[in-house]
Order: sequence, then structure tokens, then C-alpha cells
Amino acid sequence: MSEPDHVLGLVDDLLRLVEGSAATTIEVESDGLSVKVTRRAPLGRDSGGGSREGGGVGGSAPTKKEVRTQRVHATTVGVFSAAREWAAGDAVARGDVLGGIQSLGHVAEISAPADGEIKDVLIAGGSPVEYGQPLFVIALR
Repeated sequence: MSEPDHVLGLVDDLLRLVEGSAATTIEVESDGLSVKVTRRAPLGRDSGGGSREGGGVGGSAPTKKEVRTQRVHATTVGVFSAAREWAAGDAVARGDVLGGIQSLGHVAEISAPADGEIKDVLIAGGSPVEYGQPLFVIALR
């Protein structure tokens, strides 16, 4: 199977996964390739099956503000150690040390690139990491 056929097959698999689940978004990042599949409600319908068009009692559905995020990636290969136990919702400031990656007797600090809060922790302390691997997702302020 050629590389483009393999990638398209993976996208088809992701579409089937999001279709059969309650998730609205599935994002996969691997080997320098990032794919994000988002399912949206059909036009003219809300989640309850009613129409959004017309001036019904409820009016239009509230719009959800899109949250800007930034991923924090590993800067080297090694073993990740968290500076503390991070959890979604923890506030961080630009420059806060999130942890370090030990490699060949040297520790490379991983710092928050911007002010915000931890949205996702993608790595556990003591885990091996590869260069460029995403470690955290930060919701920017």
C-alpha cells in the first residue's frame, strides 16, 4: 500500500470512529503528521432534532467561543519528569517550568510558552519521550 493510500485509509478510520461516538473531535498526531476530524451537526438542526431556522421560543443556539491552544513539545529525546503533578485547569504563566527531560546526564527544562491553563496533560512522569512529541496542551489567555 502506498503512503498516500495509507494516510487516506487512516483518515477514513478516524471518520468512522468520530461517526460512531459521542465525540465531536478526534485529533491524532504521529510521525510529523497531524490529522483532526471534527463532526458538526447537520445544517438546520440542533442537538435536539429541532430546526434552528425561524424565530422559535428559544431563539438561536448560543455560540461557543473557540479557545486558542498551544502544544508544548519535547525538545529532546529522553525520560520526562514533571515539575509537579499537573492537571487540567492548572494555571501556568509564561516561563513556568513544567518539567524536564533527562538525556545523557543532562536535563532539558520544559517551560510554558505562554500564560494560560493546562488543558490536557499528554505524558506521565517517568515516561520516555521522543523529540517533538507533544507533552501538554495549554489553553491560552
